[in-house]
Amino acid sequence: MSYYHLTIEINEETNKVEERRDIEYFNIEPNDLNHYITLVFLPYLNQQAIEIDDEFVDYQDLIRIEVKHTVQPIEVLIEEEQKELPSDTDITITAKEIFNDHDLSQDITVALFDILTALTPPAK
Repeated sequence: MSYYHLTIEINEETNKVEERRDIEYFNIEPNDLNHYITLVFLPYLNQQAIEIDDEFVDYQDLIRIEVKHTVQPIEVLIEEEQKELPSDTDITITAKEIFNDHDLSQDITVALFDILTALTPPAK
């Protein structure tokens, strides 16, 4: 089975200080991708605000959007990688380590946006 993982990095102002924050959605199944295409990818392509958890983020506050693909849920991959570490190691495997391992995940961001761009007329 396929699983998609979405990371959206945004700029947000808190107490007059600009900070970067990652919003992550893990284990998106293929039949659930339409939701993210409608609320995130297409508005982003049209340089519009995107909707995240009932909150709108202005286009200019978006730093990057990244989509990764795995063949197992992220928790399973983390658990398997963690088991391969020596037992006396205090290292904890995170999703970022899984996403940086090209044997475990693929970055499909460019391919996804290329397909959406080809299939979607520009907004007026």
